[in-house]
Amino acid sequence: MKKLGLTVRTAIERALTRFNLPGDENAVRLLLMIAAHESGGFTYCKQKGGPALGLFQMEPATFNSVMKYLERTKKFPGISRNTPIERLVTDLEFATAMARVYLWTFPEALPGAEDLDGLAQYAKKYWNTVKGAATSDKYKSDYLTHVWGKQNAVA
Repeated sequence: MKKLGLTVRTAIERALTRFNLPGDENAVRLLLMIAAHESGGFTYCKQKGGPALGLFQMEPATFNSVMKYLERTKKFPGISRNTPIERLVTDLEFATAMARVYLWTFPEALPGAEDLDGLAQYAKKYWNTVKGAATSDKYKSDYLTHVWGKQNAVA
């Protein structure tokens, strides 16, 4: 595993534990996949020409939706409801928590940890949506390249 990918993985695992969030290996891999793709290989914490923030490139509308979900359901009380959106840029554990809660709101179960194609399709469907420019192949390729260091990774 590439050093930066390992660092991000460690922060994701810490966040899931710290905020008492569902953190099976499939969730860790999905979050790594999303971060690897959305941040351009763990490079950007602010979207070029757009409002998305953090390694997960969370949009303000998504952030607000997650905060409203947390308020309404009272789930995951360890996540502060008063944290400003800008914290997504400076606090990877908080950004991870927000991303995991967002993914938690969908009723479809996460694919298995070994099912990288399924995880990539899940990321495309729920994180990027049909309106987004990404493809499931690109999510998988970015995961393999930036997390596992497989150059010229083919999905």
